[in-house]
Amino acid sequence: MKADENGSPEKMELIQISTTLVAGANRRIIATTRGHEILMDIPKERGGDDAGPTPPECLAIALGGCILNICRFLAMEKQIELKDLRVSIAGDADPSRAFGLVTDTRAGFSHLSVQVEFSSELSESEKEEFRQELLARCPLCDTIGNPTPLQIRFA
Repeated sequence: MKADENGSPEKMELIQISTTLVAGANRRIIATTRGHEILMDIPKERGGDDAGPTPPECLAIALGGCILNICRFLAMEKQIELKDLRVSIAGDADPSRAFGLVTDTRAGFSHLSVQVEFSSELSESEKEEFRQELLARCPLCDTIGNPTPLQIRFA
């Protein structure tokens, strides 16, 4: 990390994100990152065992976790007490394309709605300022909310 003349960080080093996924029994997916393992699956009515969340649910979980962490960072920096912090994510995804059906709807989420709840002493205008800073600083809000180049290749 470099520092400016006041000793404040100019830019932090990049964080390298890497995960490997393998096909498990039936429709299970086992993802590994930094030695942690996450099990994903699909509902029984779609041929899975319902042993874990689906990949789109994992994306929603990751988004909620990122938002929650950034809220914590902001509160700590601004010395704001956030009580009962809770993030809820909801969205719709049409599975038609994933199953090879021809449709005009997109393959991904048609929308994602995020509800952030907490108790604090913030006024409505301070909450809006907090929300704007959250949007500007949240890596997954940025990744999902803006076009991100995606490269897929077969090894």
